[in-house]
Amino acid sequence: MDPVIKDILEVATAEFAEHGFAGARVDAIAAKTRTSKRMIYYHFGSKNGLYEAVLSYAYDGIQTSWALPNLEDLSPMQALACYAQYVYCAHAHHPAFVRLVMGENMLGGKTVKRLTRIRESGLAGLNTLEGILARGRADGSMRGDVRSFDVYANLVGMSFHFVSNRATFSSIFESGLKPDDVQAARERSIVDTILRQVSSGLQISEPVMPDTRSQPARDGVATRRRK
Repeated sequence: MDPVIKDILEVATAEFAEHGFAGARVDAIAAKTRTSKRMIYYHFGSKNGLYEAVLSYAYDGIQTSWALPNLEDLSPMQALACYAQYVYCAHAHHPAFVRLVMGENMLGGKTVKRLTRIRESGLAGLNTLEGILARGRADGSMRGDVRSFDVYANLVGMSFHFVSNRATFSSIFESGLKPDDVQAARERSIVDTILRQVSSGLQISEPVMPDTRSQPARDGVATRRRK
């Protein structure tokens, strides 16, 4: 990607995430980039065009910022644990993405509806999950009556909520607790909940998950968690 375009998108992502579409200002974005307002309009056409590019950039970043292992090398339950951790980390370590999605939902999701690439990438992620569940049904480790969409919706919902409601939850329930400890505990709880949703009743062993704790964040938020 052209460094100028990348710079604009990074700054615009933060601006739209912080202020929403209506409150974001192209002047403010230009002032924080290495280019001008005129060049922003040259590259993106309008504020709407810039916002569409930011949404696509943010969704693409979520899909590519975390490396999954070869799930076929793992048992279905282990693969699902990895997948659940992947989705959780994608949200927990990219709060700007969560704020962007919150703002887009307040606008009725009108822009996302027009961006077919976002829909295609979302369906690809769902297909990955369906492949895991299909293997689990085949070997008897997973229930046969659980839809992949329901598992995905629960996983995304819990992960999204952890970020979107972080300020209020931490104030009400987590006074005096260390943020790193809270985040690690929430991750374990979400993964465990998803495994229990699909389990056929066999013993759930400690899942084998990749160490993604030092992956770089794309929105300027450090992702390394202290051990």
